[in-house]
Amino acid sequence: MSPERWQQISRIFNSAISLDGEARAAYVVDQCGTDESLRSEVEKLLASHQRASAEGFIGGRAADDGAALIVEDAELKPRLEKGQQLGSYLILDQLGVGGMGEVYLAKDSRLERTVALKVLSPDISEDKRRMQRFRQEAKVASSLNQPNILTIFEFGEVEGLTFLATEFIDGETLRHSLHRERFKVAETLDIAIQVLTALEAAHEARIVHRDIKPENVMIRHRDRLVKVLDFGLAKVTESGSHVDTEAATEFRTTPGVLMGTINYMSPEQARAMNVDERTDIWSVGVMLYEMVTGVMPFVGPTSSHTLVQIIEQEPPPLPKDAPVELQRIIRKAMAKSPNDRYQSAKDMAADLKRVLATDDTDHTDRGPAQKRVLVVALLAMVAATAAIFAVSIWRASRERPPVAVPAPTPVVVNSERRLTYWITVQKFREGKYKDPYVIAGEINFEAGDRVRVNVRTPEAGHLYIVNEGPRGGETVPEFNFLFPSSTANKGSSLLAADQQIQIPKASWYRFDTQEGVERLWLIFSEDAVPELESVKQFASKEAAGLIADMTQNKLVHDFLTSHSSVKPEVDKGETLTTLTASGKLLVYPVRLEHH
Repeated sequence: MSPERWQQISRIFNSAISLDGEARAAYVVDQCGTDESLRSEVEKLLASHQRASAEGFIGGRAADDGAALIVEDAELKPRLEKGQQLGSYLILDQLGVGGMGEVYLAKDSRLERTVALKVLSPDISEDKRRMQRFRQEAKVASSLNQPNILTIFEFGEVEGLTFLATEFIDGETLRHSLHRERFKVAETLDIAIQVLTALEAAHEARIVHRDIKPENVMIRHRDRLVKVLDFGLAKVTESGSHVDTEAATEFRTTPGVLMGTINYMSPEQARAMNVDERTDIWSVGVMLYEMVTGVMPFVGPTSSHTLVQIIEQEPPPLPKDAPVELQRIIRKAMAKSPNDRYQSAKDMAADLKRVLATDDTDHTDRGPAQKRVLVVALLAMVAATAAIFAVSIWRASRERPPVAVPAPTPVVVNSERRLTYWITVQKFREGKYKDPYVIAGEINFEAGDRVRVNVRTPEAGHLYIVNEGPRGGETVPEFNFLFPSSTANKGSSLLAADQQIQIPKASWYRFDTQEGVERLWLIFSEDAVPELESVKQFASKEAAGLIADMTQNKLVHDFLTSHSSVKPEVDKGETLTTLTASGKLLVYPVRLEHH
């Protein structure tokens, strides 16, 4: 099986598992067409997916229930290697991979600049409808010269590979930032103003983005500059244009995209009516609401429920500590009728700038630029005070004999470890999987329920995740090694600062019928842990994570027992839990109870 064929199978499989019953079958038939071999491979994976409950890590096995274990590691290698040349681009590293293709860090040898190179998977490049979207993105974005819009350099094809070359942004999406923390008011306003500034430029060119959401907003690390991405659904508008149903069709015919985008649709977009620049104003209002509250304003148990909320209901009010004027701005941006909204991005940005300049936000919640000014002023004051103090000491020393000065007491800096985690849950009820949602900690589960574990490390360190099975009276419980593995972080326990991981990466862990309480041990250490490094070998396809050697199993048990008495500080929010422990080691068990 070639890597291209595997990517095609994997894309269809990962989209199909989010659907139920007849919808899943219909989607597979539609995607596979007359390719019986492709359909057979996908159906095999789906059947394996259904049987995997008895092999889930919660039931004593750590194997992923997804398709990644069926293919050899060699088939998952990237199509382009480091040092390889693709046209005028030299591949420096792989940045990521997904259902749409692979993204590489590359150097443009013509202009000596670093770029992000998005190489589309073959099944995408052969799809005329999807290729039209990428051409549209390249055409629209390249026509807009604005600092808050991602620059696209080239869209082309070399050696049978279709690619999109863009500027490289060293940062993270707004979605990733929201997973990690709640923004302060000033930073929230600053981000929204930059997004509106980008939209102002697009709207002046009569271009409507139509897919504004946190996933399409990138924040650069070094200066917090915002970049708006993905003009693939953008449309050039004209006065008196016909009813625009393209966006609604796009959302409804692309499984896996619907729930990720529908929450930011305007009412007219949800009704498949005419859309203009004011649909982007609505989406910015939704995004602004989410940054302030930490939750989306419209979330139903199904996409249909969410659409009804968008069309008919008003969002819950903002927290009481939010500026009153900000509540008014968001309400106006999210007015059901486009005529009642802001009529331009410029007008909305002007109101947000006025809120940013008020005393409330200026004194209690300063933006990055204001903070830099304060820091410089404070340092200047400290330097001046130190100089005056030094001159005073010098003068005093000339008037009286020197005296012995005791040595300063050394300052001991206590190191600490921090870790943030959250769990994505999908309930299995009445023979169907419900829509996934995020929780901050422990709840009760039933057989068939499945979860993903998400972890973020604020500072660099070594991360290990071990599952302890239900105790059945044995002296030493059964342990399964989950992270790192050969398919997760390349087998290395070392994570960089601010690195985020999802385990498993492309599938789920599922609860079986065995009842009891399990523990998911999170171990985060400044240094590598020898006891855990020695059992990484079991996090493999062959061992399925189970530490079969009883001596090594006891070694893990003894380590966890000896280090679990010191409890980390737990800060549990609505969707995230942050752990803080003094010293170089953090050990914390997440309870998973199922019946």
